[in-house]
Amino acid sequence: MGSERAKEFARDLFDRQAVRFETTFAGRHSARMKEAALACVKPRRGTVLDVGCGPGLLLAMLAESPELKLAGLDIAPEMVHIATERLRTRAEIKLGDAESLAWEDASFDYIFCVNSFHHYPNPKRVLSEFHRVLKPDGRLVLADPTAPLPIRGLMNSVVQFLRWGDVRLHDKRGITILFDSCQFQLIDWRTCGFWGFVASARAR
Repeated sequence: MGSERAKEFARDLFDRQAVRFETTFAGRHSARMKEAALACVKPRRGTVLDVGCGPGLLLAMLAESPELKLAGLDIAPEMVHIATERLRTRAEIKLGDAESLAWEDASFDYIFCVNSFHHYPNPKRVLSEFHRVLKPDGRLVLADPTAPLPIRGLMNSVVQFLRWGDVRLHDKRGITILFDSCQFQLIDWRTCGFWGFVASARAR
């Protein structure tokens, strides 16, 4: 499946789910992943970007910290609408593509990407954009679903035939290789139950 076609599928899927997303299995799983990501790294001050912010739940978890400047991005217009309504003036929410972030170089101290990286058809391009908008030594927190090798391999083989976009599950080795190729240093890896991981990295 071509990259643009995969993005269209993902955009349409999450637009349809936006209003009820938090009550779906995917939404409940995403909430658990957000909690795990913040248990790994919880900023107290600085600038934070949430890529694939969905309805804005992670940003809402950080909104009570007055020394944080918050921003979010999502590809689905309905998700952006809900996140904007939830955060109001507390966060800058933009509609856009993770492969082309609408912020200047070295804009953020932290980037969170929770439960969306597996939808990105060009992960190296996305990570390069993350690196571009992070400040030197900035932190990336990537939390995503995974599965043991036999199941992961099967899912990665068959998902291309489903209407989910270009979904691909990653493991620690694959993420480490991607990080190295995009000038990130993996500094922490945690499992999140049986089906997820949280990886923290520093921009070199």
